[in-house]
Amino acid sequence: MKPLVVFFLVSFTGLIGCGVSKEAVKEEMLTGWVDRASFESPTYPKFKANYDSSVVSQDVIDMVREVHDGVEFLVFFGTWCGDSKRDVPRFLKTADLAGIDGGRIRFYGLDRTKKSGDGLADQHDIHLVPTFIFLKDGKEIGRIVEKPVSSIEDNMLSILATAFSR
Repeated sequence: MKPLVVFFLVSFTGLIGCGVSKEAVKEEMLTGWVDRASFESPTYPKFKANYDSSVVSQDVIDMVREVHDGVEFLVFFGTWCGDSKRDVPRFLKTADLAGIDGGRIRFYGLDRTKKSGDGLADQHDIHLVPTFIFLKDGKEIGRIVEKPVSSIEDNMLSILATAFSR
């Protein structure tokens, strides 16, 4: 399945999270269901650079490894979004090091409107990106929205540990 690639010429007047910039920029955005290789390509160098530079505590990796069984992950992100460029690679680095099967992580690219033609963004109440949704047996057990409270890996661990302590 190939992601839809959308080109936009955008101009904004302020700076608020993942939505605005003071300059007009021509951007290539991935939208819809996206495979990991699509945003790890040379077109999006920040994703690879941030993955490569992420350092995750071995203690956190070991703990995530203990509690991730049976959980699937749905990641809504924007290739245009600085928060996505920072946190999606860090999430993936943690998942990779903890041995989470890549087939359990699905990616959905959104444009700046954060809407999707198929209604998936509305169905999952997506207003900010990135949004990481944790699912167990098809039910949401937690989410990380835009900016983690402490760090992406600590928030992952907290959601997973809480779900498995019930």
